[in-house]
Amino acid sequence: MTNKEFFHQLGLLYRKRRIALKIKLLTLATRCAISVDTMRAIERGSESVKIGSWLAVADVLGLGEAWKSLLVEPVDPFAEYDRKQGLEEKILKRRVRS
Repeated sequence: MTNKEFFHQLGLLYRKRRIALKIKLLTLATRCAISVDTMRAIERGSESVKIGSWLAVADVLGLGEAWKSLLVEPVDPFAEYDRKQGLEEKILKRRVRS
């Protein structure tokens, strides 16, 4: 799934949730302290909307826990890179000694 498809699906989820809760677009935007245009962009799945706006809407719609569940285990984004670097350094040392 591409980023564009992901945000499109997420925007649809937010819109469906808002409609299910019978919250008007203006009301939701006001509760989230964002503009109506930003709210529309979120529901269209715009990738240019700040992550803070996505999270604010998720909290108001009751979807905040889904976002927080992504961070249950702390992830070190550099761990895999560091591991690979260690392997590459060992490979380079072997080549130099040969």
